[in-house]
Amino acid sequence: MRLEKLAGNRRRRKLDLSDNYDIALLRLFLLSLAVCTVASAVSIVTGMVATVAEAIPIFSFSLVIVGLVSFAGRFRWYYTLVLLGAVGLLYQYGVETVILLFVVYAVMGGFGVVAVVVTLQRKLFYRTLARIEGLSLREEREIKDKILVFMFNIPDDINTNDLVMDHNMRRESIPVDDTLRTMGMGFLIGVFLWLYISLNPSLLTAYSLEYILLIMFLLTLYLPFLVLPWSIFRSLDVRIKGPYHDLRLYKGAVSTIKKIAMPIIPIALYTIGAVRRMSLGEIGGFIGMSVIFNIIIMATTAIVYFSLYERQLIEDIVSKWRTYRPRPVMAEVVQREEETKDVPATPTRSYSMEDLPDFIQSR
Repeated sequence: MRLEKLAGNRRRRKLDLSDNYDIALLRLFLLSLAVCTVASAVSIVTGMVATVAEAIPIFSFSLVIVGLVSFAGRFRWYYTLVLLGAVGLLYQYGVETVILLFVVYAVMGGFGVVAVVVTLQRKLFYRTLARIEGLSLREEREIKDKILVFMFNIPDDINTNDLVMDHNMRRESIPVDDTLRTMGMGFLIGVFLWLYISLNPSLLTAYSLEYILLIMFLLTLYLPFLVLPWSIFRSLDVRIKGPYHDLRLYKGAVSTIKKIAMPIIPIALYTIGAVRRMSLGEIGGFIGMSVIFNIIIMATTAIVYFSLYERQLIEDIVSKWRTYRPRPVMAEVVQREEETKDVPATPTRSYSMEDLPDFIQSR
């Protein structure tokens, strides 16, 4: 029986929702990331930029490339051309390059982040569920198993076989609560990380304020990769059934992220060190900019994700639930009879061959 369950678990791990477009988009991201990484390294080696921090705009351009393709695929190519034309027009009218970079990276980079996250969700959602279910079946855990146990904060003594989700879920409108909750979690983590790095005294003395803000903005662009992937587990209420209470995967992931991304003590130490070199007004300015940038990034990515992508993602996941968890032919009939067995005058069904007519038994 255990071997049959293991074999079924291996088959479920192969369930993949990604199509040719998703695969092409993921390959484009990996290719552009490799090219931008090499370009960043070359710019540092050849002296085009002085430090690694100055190469971050080149490295982050991979998200803009994916964002342009995703934006054009979601809408129309001429909208993309209009957006690029507007940026060029603003440049001609003397708008500073730093501001234009903020706009391009916020809009196109935000689309790129969401497109990559959704592609990974489509590719890995059911594989993740199957591997979590198999934790109780395997005697020795692989590295992937240990990563999932850590990431979703799964206790060792819980039986992961009974994993369920809201497989009848339907999105009729934009989930405002989920959008705000995702923005809030990303905002809190982003502010902590922003202050952790931007108030580093060595960074403050090496670069100008404008350049520090640009670097931190581009680093903040990667923050949704830490927050958005887990939202689908909350939307579908994926959970492991327990004897006393259910273990919800989303809550486990959030608790792990908070442990990793909120180093309170180092932030306090950096803040103290920065206060010694800066005025309280300058410190307040950094905090204010961190708030504004994080709101921009998280609002852009959360709204794009929940308004343009999540509904179709949920429909695709729900449509494959019966493939992932097939039901016996008579399961629904037996379940309904169990629900109505106490209702007076309810007829009962017999599944015994002895109760069949003689002409059927003779066959």
